Amino acid sequence: MRRKNSLKEGPIHRDYRIHTSRLPSGHWLGKIVKLGKKKVMSKDSLTAAVTRVPGEYDSEEEALQAAKRYIDEEEVHRQD
Repeated sequence: MRRKNSLKEGPIHRDYRIHTSRLPSGHWLGKIVKLGKKKVMSKDSLTAAVTRVPGEYDSEEEALQAAKRYIDEEEVHRQD
């Protein structure tokens, strides 16, 4: 039996597309995908384009907000 892909494409925030996915436990995960030129973002990066937002969230909205905060925080660190 194949597992249904639950990855949902979401909004774009600062040149990143946010994706969310629901775990079997009911929690939500966030991943961000860099649009345009690819460069590893942080230690949480899965590839040069894809980064998993740390943590599991109770709702899709919480996962989206966490991804936006993560992007904003990483952008500040890159400017330092």
